[in-house]
Amino acid sequence: MDKAIIFGMFDFVGFHVGKNLLNKGIEVIGVHIDEFDNIDFLDEKRLEVGRNANFLEKSLFDLENSPREDISNTRLIFSIYDLFMLKKEQILQNEEVTKPIIQYIEDNNKNANIVFILPIQMLTRTFRGKEIEGFLSKINGLVKNTQILYLPAIYGPWQPLAFLFQQAIVSKFKKTDITHEEREWTNDVIFVDDAIESILEIIEKGKPGSYLIESGSDDQWIRCASYLKIDESQARLSNLSSIQDDLPVLKVTVRKVTPISASILAQMEHVKRLYDNRL
Repeated sequence: MDKAIIFGMFDFVGFHVGKNLLNKGIEVIGVHIDEFDNIDFLDEKRLEVGRNANFLEKSLFDLENSPREDISNTRLIFSIYDLFMLKKEQILQNEEVTKPIIQYIEDNNKNANIVFILPIQMLTRTFRGKEIEGFLSKINGLVKNTQILYLPAIYGPWQPLAFLFQQAIVSKFKKTDITHEEREWTNDVIFVDDAIESILEIIEKGKPGSYLIESGSDDQWIRCASYLKIDESQARLSNLSSIQDDLPVLKVTVRKVTPISASILAQMEHVKRLYDNRL
């Protein structure tokens, strides 16, 4: 892989994927699929990656009107997981978003390697997400090489307030209601650095297929919640749906599990740095 084009680069998981690829010396193009005003801490995120000579921001218009190129060694990475957690997946029904993406793939002879990063909820029988499923069906038919990566809850620096852990940490700096979001998967959770290591390993191997990334622990979410002293009634909320066992999905356990004390501390210190100047 020589280059990655990340759709949703400045969201949570997408940002960590892009930043880690840049650290590996890979060229990264971050494509905006949402309005700038809807991206939290955009300026701060730009400061983290903007000085890297291998990074370039583009709009969908820029992408659609870019010259044809050989993209056989390029990965097109869609961070749909982030859209789902932020309840923004309806943007995938917007033709102003889908048309330039499809046009770009078609203009480059469909010679694309695509990676979809999706929420684990899509593996349950109760998932209802016509926006996501409709978008996947449009793109899947255009290319030969597709990797699908499913994620449970992810925590760490830059976690959005949609997640309970971030709410609990931010509440130490200002009064914040701590409410469990029904979209947060509480049956498993992975520290973002550990998840990214597995994500990049799968992407770099380039083998098509579907993968579910797991922590390897049955009670990891509860243990993290307990460490944060989240109220027991919140911590014991669990998703009613379970993953279907008959799906052709390869389960991948992260190679490294950062100790909870260290991973939570990293998130807390990051929140403190961000909010010191804002609260």
